[in-house]
Amino acid sequence: MDGISFTSLIKPVKTEKFMLKTDLIPLCNFVDYPWTCKESRKAQSAFTTGVEDCTVCGITDGKDVLMMHICPTKAANANFSDISDFIKDKVDLKKDNLNALVAGGKFNPDDKRSLTLFDNFVKFLQQHNIPVSYLRGGDVYESVDIAYTSSSDEWIIASRYLDPFIEKLNPKEVLGKIFPKISVSDCDEITY
Repeated sequence: MDGISFTSLIKPVKTEKFMLKTDLIPLCNFVDYPWTCKESRKAQSAFTTGVEDCTVCGITDGKDVLMMHICPTKAANANFSDISDFIKDKVDLKKDNLNALVAGGKFNPDDKRSLTLFDNFVKFLQQHNIPVSYLRGGDVYESVDIAYTSSSDEWIIASRYLDPFIEKLNPKEVLGKIFPKISVSDCDEITY
């Protein structure tokens, strides 16, 4: 992926701002329950809500995004090779300018499926040499909403839990309240 020519912005925003921005995204681009590959959306902009122990994976070329919201406890999501085949069918993985964001995963000592699913997404993207930024969850079970807009090439992330910290902490510290393990690719920037 030598031809990266854009920088995706990763922005924590207050919940109200998230709602205003996603009101501009067609409802048909909403990734909804039951959070399997079937509900994924490929469009110029997409969004999902209610991310807790699920993993959101977004792959973009700066024009379109494939957004997936995958629940680790659904039988349809038990075999990651089915998920990787779905991605290969929807995205030309050799295309220049691909960039990805993976967010989610929660620590649960009694059930490793959430973090295993998250790690499988990151490993898959790395194996295909796609620059990936990731926000890996810990043990804070708070709902998160995520959207991508190609017109501004930005990921916006909101949670009522994060609202009090917005603009009081730097944006990476804000995201760290829910996602203690953050890695930002050279193609991305966390900002307000």
